[in-house]
Amino acid sequence: MRVDRLPFDELPEATRQAIADRVGQDCPRAEVENGTSSALASLFWPSESDTEMVFVKGLPLDHERIGELQAEAAVNPHLPASAPRMLWQQEAGGWLLVGFEGANASAWAWFGDDSDHLEPIAAVLRELSRHPAPKEVRLTPWERWGAYCDPADEPLLTGDRLVHSDPAASNFMVERSGRMWMIDWAWAMRGPAWIDTALWGMRLVLDGKQTPEQAAAWARTVPAFAAAPREAIVVLTEAEARSWEAWQAYGMTELEETIKATRAWARYWATP
Repeated sequence: MRVDRLPFDELPEATRQAIADRVGQDCPRAEVENGTSSALASLFWPSESDTEMVFVKGLPLDHERIGELQAEAAVNPHLPASAPRMLWQQEAGGWLLVGFEGANASAWAWFGDDSDHLEPIAAVLRELSRHPAPKEVRLTPWERWGAYCDPADEPLLTGDRLVHSDPAASNFMVERSGRMWMIDWAWAMRGPAWIDTALWGMRLVLDGKQTPEQAAAWARTVPAFAAAPREAIVVLTEAEARSWEAWQAYGMTELEETIKATRAWARYWATP
């Protein structure tokens, strides 16, 4: 469900004041257009701060998606260096506000086969595949994809590594220096080390218009994925395709391109 944005000036006065107390009164700001999970998403440039930019996300405490922002705040101290660090969190005016270090970066990465972003992203995924899941992360891949699998397949989707679970192009940002950021950790999971790379491969097909063969070549540059049982990859990619088909059956529109990509990626791994 997409969250409607609320203009900063329409926030409760106590919420606006809490932000001003953190970044400075009349601090320059810019609204962030991309993203669908926060009612507030703004970049601030504090004049007196050790941080050049501060990105503030916020939701009303009674919003049905508040748990996602709380989960993102809880996991942040345990994330790898590719994730922007959380600076503070605060409740004010009936809202939860979370401040992260801002990044002078692109809005999202480019996933085309000729992109300079692919190797830095693969490096981020290699690092992530070695990162253990902290105790704060309890969500598992089985909770997300198990309904689309045979019950006997659960061990194939079980592990103890930190999983981002949504490596879409919009969740990577690239600084001019070349540094790659992986953002939006609300759906962090505890699972096998190869899952993010498997999902990234599908996104290379969908977001980057790559062929499954091209996407698979990039995915195999991540050792955890290259060593993963093909049976497990088949289970996950098939479940991902079925999940999007289910959303379409429930009435979600404009999914044809996504379903075509997920089905092509699943078919590639299912073919001997």
